[in-house]
Amino acid sequence: MKTCLRRTAALLMAVLLLVLLGPGPGLASGSGVYFTAANEQLMELNSETMPFYSNGVLYVSSRVFEGGELGLSYGRNTTLGLATLYRQGSNMDLRFDIAGQVVYDKEYNMYNGYAIERGGVVFFPLELVCRYFRLSWSYNETNTAPLIRVKSDSVILSDADFINAATTLMQGRYDDFERASSSRPSVTPDPPASVDPPVQAAEGQKVYLIFDGGDAREILPVLGEAQGTFLLTAEQMADGDLLRALAAGGHAPVLRLQGETPEERAEELRQGREALWQAACSWLELAWYEGGEEPLLAENGFQQVQAAIDASEETASGLLRSVGRHREDVAVYWGPEGRTGTLEDALDALREARYRLSTWRLTA
Repeated sequence: MKTCLRRTAALLMAVLLLVLLGPGPGLASGSGVYFTAANEQLMELNSETMPFYSNGVLYVSSRVFEGGELGLSYGRNTTLGLATLYRQGSNMDLRFDIAGQVVYDKEYNMYNGYAIERGGVVFFPLELVCRYFRLSWSYNETNTAPLIRVKSDSVILSDADFINAATTLMQGRYDDFERASSSRPSVTPDPPASVDPPVQAAEGQKVYLIFDGGDAREILPVLGEAQGTFLLTAEQMADGDLLRALAAGGHAPVLRLQGETPEERAEELRQGREALWQAACSWLELAWYEGGEEPLLAENGFQQVQAAIDASEETASGLLRSVGRHREDVAVYWGPEGRTGTLEDALDALREARYRLSTWRLTA
């Protein structure tokens, strides 16, 4: 009953916004300026709410989760150095050790990612949070600044309707943000006290480079003796020559699931496994699924491949710094484009730092 009343009230507010807030003229977005919204709630535009990218990962402020709009609660234990997101009435929680840069749940299952604290505000990796709590998010351009919108099952307005409804409000907040930014005195930062030491791998530390299969034929010559992990859709796995080339070079094929229903995904698993067996007499055991945990994988003897680092926009030096934050084996998603020139530099940097470039291996 309370849920129905809450949804009805939210819908009435959304309709009122549509009536009162008409579209208005906008300004071009400033670099790095983003709006954030939780369902139908537009966040204030300031440094405490501003999303940002770090090492290719999108981070959003804990403020997004404080109002309960998304069905989550946020807690902070400064004594233990933990920031926690949890869903009341369930066993779902994520505990972020900020100093240790690790994240785990109440069962002490570890996840790839970490939280970042800026100015006393904690920012969370959006993709990990959405995947774990079964939320969704979207990116949309607006007349002023891009909008990052995080959504739960109770969302009412589509992105287009929400942006139309909130246009005047966004324009006003953007203008206020611009005025506040221009009034701040410019400060020349002090030079760094020291230069960071060069990144070096821990003893025996491996890097698993994960590529999109569509770029495989361009990437394979660049890899040389290094081994890579390639994401292939069921359709791409019909290319027997490609599968044989990967097998001959010791590379790992991974089935990239795209089906919208469990039945469609189960059929993809069957097709991928059959294609690899026929082409290279190898048994397919790895899969990539961006929709969260997929029980079908464990049921069919697959391991779900995940990446701790998104390097789709990284330079070679940036990738090396990102990898250097990890002292254990780490998986890197190279991104949807080959960028073979940058890849050559990245491979040289990783080799010089004594990382072992390997394919994803099944864990015990």
